[in-house]
Amino acid sequence: MNKLAILMITVLMMFCSYSKGQTSNSQVTWECILKRKSPDEGEISMKAKIPQGWHMYALGNSPQSPIKMNFKFQHDKSYELVGKVTQPTPLRKFEKVLGIPVTYFENDVEFSQRIKIKGKNGTIRGTIQFMQCSDEICIPPQDFGFALKIFSL
Repeated sequence: MNKLAILMITVLMMFCSYSKGQTSNSQVTWECILKRKSPDEGEISMKAKIPQGWHMYALGNSPQSPIKMNFKFQHDKSYELVGKVTQPTPLRKFEKVLGIPVTYFENDVEFSQRIKIKGKNGTIRGTIQFMQCSDEICIPPQDFGFALKIFSL
């Protein structure tokens, strides 16, 4: 019975140290801004800063994979989405653990979404769901929420 208790405590301590290793300096950080192109057009810029030694998966990976990357925008009468979120060309590799090819980004990446502005004042609210990994571990999918005010020009 004592050996089982020691084994369980050892395993628990391993998980605790794993959680402590996820400090804020290993997290992807986001900056979202609205760029006005004209009085009735704009572009939402969503920039991710990816820490050294980490990567973030791109849009368009296999639906069968556990990798999540998507953008959700709350409906608001003050704007309308034009097209889909765009991204630069991602890096590509075969992920041995998953057994599938994946696309990803390192360092910095900027996603963008064109919009048609329909009202003078409003708020663009959205959520970015993303997943980041190092060569050793992955952090479960995370959500980053943002809100951008629309002001008249």
